[in-house]
Amino acid sequence: MSPLFRKSEQKVAEQAAMQAEIERVKTLSTEDLAVAILPCLGPDGPTHGQSVRVQQLCEYLVRDLPGGRRLQPLQLMTRVNEALGKLESAKVVYPISHQRAPVWRITALGNTALAEGSIVQVIREAG
Repeated sequence: MSPLFRKSEQKVAEQAAMQAEIERVKTLSTEDLAVAILPCLGPDGPTHGQSVRVQQLCEYLVRDLPGGRRLQPLQLMTRVNEALGKLESAKVVYPISHQRAPVWRITALGNTALAEGSIVQVIREAG
């Protein structure tokens, strides 16, 4: 490979850190992942309580890492969808059909649970 196209050590380290974080998130329980993504749907999230796409939730989980908005976070889509199912069962989010893939919105119960810090309890009560 030409030296002009070689990745810098920093870039390689950033990619390794991203992959390590993705692997860590994949090992979370569905409940723990649901708790981790709910704030993204709330008023302090990137869309300020408006609809959120699954891709945005994946990016949210790795937002603090350099390059957190690249395609690598999409490796989390399956796990994030599972967590959304858990949140939907607890009635704290609901899907809005939008073309092929739904967008998600937080419910009043979700906002309350988020504000009170009781999301774990709400999810567990939902089963």
